[in-house]
Parts: sequence; C-alpha cells; structure tokens
Amino acid sequence: MDCLFCKIASGDIPSKVIYEDDIVRVIMDINPNSNGHSLIIPKVHITDFEDMDEITLNHVNNASKIVKKRIYEALNPDGLVLTVNYGIVQEIKHYHLHLIPVYENKEGLVDIDEVYEQIIKTV
Repeated sequence: MDCLFCKIASGDIPSKVIYEDDIVRVIMDINPNSNGHSLIIPKVHITDFEDMDEITLNHVNNASKIVKKRIYEALNPDGLVLTVNYGIVQEIKHYHLHLIPVYENKEGLVDIDEVYEQIIKTV
C-alpha cells in the first residue's frame, strides 16, 4: 500500500511525534493552520470513520484528551477545534483527527520545531 499516513504511522517516514501507543501515532501537522496543529493517525489503514471499529474510535478519542492536555500545558490556547475531513475534502485517504488550537490573539505561526519542543517538554 502506498499510503503516506501508513508510512508515517509505522515510522518509515520521519515525523514529529508528540504521543504514541500501540494503536495511534500523534504527529505535528507539517502544514499547520495554527501553532500546535496535530494529527491523530491510527496505525492500521482506515479510510474513514465509517470503517473504524468502536475500540479504535474510542482510543482515538482518548488519545485526543491526552494530546489536548499537552497542547494546553505547552501553548495555552484559548480553544481547540477537533475535525475530520471526509470524502473529496480528505486529502490523504487515511482517517486522521485534526487537533487545531485556537488563539484569541492571532499571532503568526512559530517555527514547527520550536512548537514541537514546547509540547514534548510537557511529557
């Protein structure tokens, strides 16, 4: 299979991992909408949420709580958007949950390496 997210989830392609366990890998988005924009990627190939079993879906949701806490501790956002793209708006056809921090005072994007270092310090 030639799926970019399968390769990232398996570690074949390097990524900035902020959380990982047996079921998911959570990485920094390389094209962030805001500082701390992260993706929760199941390690098994799942095209969309309709194909996902309840155990994996619950696990993704639990991972989102862990990552949300790390983002809030490191970056102190004012809110968080959780979103899943489906159908023609899904650029990579592998289910992934976006965690996008929202800031009241919208400043520009900070270098992704700097944001990553801030987040992993909370671990």
